[in-house]
Formats: sequence, C-alpha cells, structure tokens
Amino acid sequence: MSLTPSDKIALGSIAPNFNLLDTASNKELSLQDGKGKKGTLIMFICNHCPFVIHINPTIVSLAKEYQAKGIAF
Repeated sequence: MSLTPSDKIALGSIAPNFNLLDTASNKELSLQDGKGKKGTLIMFICNHCPFVIHINPTIVSLAKEYQAKGIAF
C-alpha cells in the first residue's frame, strides 16, 4: 500500500462524495449517510492490524464521546 499513489487534497477541503462498506452492517454507505451535524471522522484502518486491535477500545471511547457532540464516526 505504501507505493499506491494518492490524490491528496488540502486540509479543510470539502470531501468529495464516495461510498464505503460499513463493516458492522455489511451495507454500502455514502458520505452523506454517515454525516454528522458538526463534522465527520473517517478512519482508514485495518481491522486485523495488531496495533489497530490494541487501540480499538480507545477509538470506541473517543467515538462515544464525540458522537454526543455531533461528530459522526
């Protein structure tokens, strides 16, 4: 993956619409489907990575805290 070219956009840019697979429901969701009132956090992580598995409880805790503030995860 490190050799995969990336089209970077500037921070603060409006994200282009896209669809991603929701691994919890196994349904395809658009950016608009998951949009939060005050913002949206999308993490591109690997569910079987040992580090991601290690920090998953922290991610869940952060998600709960910020979802209550209008930030979608």
